[in-house]
Amino acid sequence: MNGDKRISKKLGAKLALALLALAIICITAEAQENTTEYWIDRADEYMNNGSIEGAVSAYDEALKIDPDNTTILIQKALELSVLGRVNESSETFERALSLLDENLLKDPNDAKGWQWKAIILEHLNRQNESITAYEKTLEAFNNRIEKNPKDADAWIGKGNVLTNLGKWDEGRDAYNKAIEIDPQNYHAWGRKAEVIGRTVGGDINESLEAYDRTIELIPAGNAQELSGYWMSKAEVLAIAGGRWVEALEAINHSLELDPKSSSKWHFKATILSELERKDEAIEAFDEGLRLNAEDAENWLWKANLLVEMKRYNESLEAYDKAIELIAENNSEDLAQSWFSKGWALNKTDRTDEAKAAFQKSLEFCDTAISENTGNIRLLQQKGLALFELGRYDESIEVYDQVIRKSPSIGLDTTAVSAWIGKGDSLRLQGKNEDALEAYNKAIEVGPNYSNAWHGKGEAQKAMGQVHNASMSLLVADKLAYDE
Repeated sequence: MNGDKRISKKLGAKLALALLALAIICITAEAQENTTEYWIDRADEYMNNGSIEGAVSAYDEALKIDPDNTTILIQKALELSVLGRVNESSETFERALSLLDENLLKDPNDAKGWQWKAIILEHLNRQNESITAYEKTLEAFNNRIEKNPKDADAWIGKGNVLTNLGKWDEGRDAYNKAIEIDPQNYHAWGRKAEVIGRTVGGDINESLEAYDRTIELIPAGNAQELSGYWMSKAEVLAIAGGRWVEALEAINHSLELDPKSSSKWHFKATILSELERKDEAIEAFDEGLRLNAEDAENWLWKANLLVEMKRYNESLEAYDKAIELIAENNSEDLAQSWFSKGWALNKTDRTDEAKAAFQKSLEFCDTAISENTGNIRLLQQKGLALFELGRYDESIEVYDQVIRKSPSIGLDTTAVSAWIGKGDSLRLQGKNEDALEAYNKAIEVGPNYSNAWHGKGEAQKAMGQVHNASMSLLVADKLAYDE
């Protein structure tokens, strides 16, 4: 297994939502009484120190003073979600939602109220209702713009809603309108930078120029937002541009302003890993974990990197910590973590423990699939677990399901992996001709997969095709095949 070196898509999604939420919170917090603001400030300090539990406690103190403050309730619910306290998070979101509904009955044109409602519904996985709330938000912002076409904040709000609805071009146009009205508005520049940078086919250089303008306009004392936009710029450089050295420079700027953010140390670690500076990456992961030892995702990424470095015993400790911290109802992540742990156990010749881990992975896969029947990546994970348990016929059945459900146009990595998995299962049953056919199909769809070429070579060797086998294995080596 090669360690997952892809930048987690979750990071991008989390950051975009965090910046949007921050913009709303900054506006709302100004209206609070000093005592409430004191506890909000304490919560910010705890977050900067990597203590989410401390932040939640501070929000509780603020809510004793102002129990109906929806902004604080929502922020508390978000942090509870990060901690894996799903039931408490949902209850807090529901409390905020109830209050918002009361307020919206009194003022149906409260755009920010509708926006918060949409965000809450999204977190509660009530997607259709969330979309309806976003549409109401858009209607409210349009009403504001109709009354005052020079309302830059309304144009920014409209842009936020449009992008949340997937209308990227229209969102960018709204941000441009806000900039036209107020060229010094860094919120508009920042949102424009994000949208361009995260849109498929977006002009990366235009996005980076907008980020530079944003950073230039943010007041020097506003370290939190400056750090956030340096982070966002680093993401665009890394994910959209593959410009890892520049991304490292950007994340270092972010950490200079906010050195106690565990998530930013995590992101720095992923960049260092891409740059093959793996020892430094481990150090960055460790710094993130020193700041927040309860970050399951950080433990999991560190474990995967340790596997890449063949430091299997250390990886097992990290996998155990990740599994301990992952929420009990997060079956998908638990399935992946148990599988990865099983793979590392195999590498240390602890085969009985490995099989037990693969069995746990399979059980969590089945639970996750029952909750999300259309997710072919979960099926792929199930096929892998069955394969490792030696249940080859069952794994082939699952891989066939994956292949049938995968897109038929373009490169689909899941389909390629399924063809390789099917080939491996057939070959280990001695069905080398059928295996060869599966490997050839994988190569046809994804010619740069070393596992496919290696499997093809092994099947050819078993069939006595010595010359063909040596050529296939040579290609696998050229593609950096690693067992």
